[in-house]
Amino acid sequence: MSRVHEVFRRFVSLLLLSLAPPAFASAPFTEGMVTITLDDGWATQFSLARPELNARSIPATYGLVTLAIHEGWGGYMSLAQAQTLVTEGNDIASHTLTHPDLTSLSPTQLAAELQDSRAWLESALGLPAVPNLVVPYGLQNGPVLGAIRQHYASSRTVNAGRNFRDTIVYELRANDVARTVPVSTVQGWVDQAIAEKSWLILVFHEFVNGTPTRDTQYETSHFADILDYVQTRGVRTVTLAEGLALTEGRTEPDLTAGLLVYTDALQNGFANWSWADHSLDETGVVHAGSAAIRFEPDTWNGLLFHHHGLDLAQYQSIRFWVHGGTAGGQAVRLVLHDGTQMLGTTRLDTALGAPIAPGVWQQVTIPLSSIGATTGTLRDIYFQDDSGTDQPALYLDDVVLLPQ
Repeated sequence: MSRVHEVFRRFVSLLLLSLAPPAFASAPFTEGMVTITLDDGWATQFSLARPELNARSIPATYGLVTLAIHEGWGGYMSLAQAQTLVTEGNDIASHTLTHPDLTSLSPTQLAAELQDSRAWLESALGLPAVPNLVVPYGLQNGPVLGAIRQHYASSRTVNAGRNFRDTIVYELRANDVARTVPVSTVQGWVDQAIAEKSWLILVFHEFVNGTPTRDTQYETSHFADILDYVQTRGVRTVTLAEGLALTEGRTEPDLTAGLLVYTDALQNGFANWSWADHSLDETGVVHAGSAAIRFEPDTWNGLLFHHHGLDLAQYQSIRFWVHGGTAGGQAVRLVLHDGTQMLGTTRLDTALGAPIAPGVWQQVTIPLSSIGATTGTLRDIYFQDDSGTDQPALYLDDVVLLPQ
């Protein structure tokens, strides 16, 4: 190929990229926000965390396991203490009756955990309504989500990330602050929420004065440092209920525009089950919005985004953007899977018709019919190393399933 032809080919490629459909981006709030949620109803939340919050006039959302309080389980706060939280202006969410894995229950058991917990909180604490659920372990599937929708106006998971005005309110994201999470990491999350005008929900469990001995414990002095940083940065603090009131209240994704898998964070019920070295919060190389996915495709390692189940017949293609980093040429395979067997697969370079290019974003659109994935239930989307060797990092952004 002559140099003139090569220059012309590159010009046409860039022109086509510039004419591509606009990338999906989450709708920001007018300002960044932070919510403190305290799960389970541990006694140390009342004795250690509450004084720190009250000293700074920061209201919190307490997700209470109702049977623990009703029956006086050891280590949990009392009914009188829970009533004090309400009197002081805090927000109360249901965390079910007994904190089970909701996906393991029968329909009757599931309904009791959801309905009876809410009813007890409303009666015992004198609340007009308890509309929001904190999902135990963050575990939910299709039947569980359907039951939650019958009894609650929202549900908070423990899938990490931030929330935006158009976030689905039954898939609220939250960052779990376990004992190994340093204050500096939480400060970075706060900074990101401010910069992108998103809603950061932080999750805490037990508190200790001194060194934590289990993952669910957090040192009280570090909690105080986080609260001080929130106030120093001037970011708005809201309860779960207050934050929800500022969203668009979306309960279902808008499938006419496509089902978002990732844009700034995983969306629409997709959970991160990846085992490769990766980040879902890459801010240095981004196609659109505030974050992208960085992925080290080494020795068969991969990204795995799991869903409780989508009917593939509703979708015609999967579209995303890929960036080859400084090197390009990575051998990466896309796999669509139903949890038991593969539905369809192709290499990214095959879909592109050329090696993954370094230094630029390229749009990839893969018709599902071209890989034989036209029917079945989609539960897993893999992006996996296909070389068996160490490869340089690449980046992905704006992953979407396009409708029929």
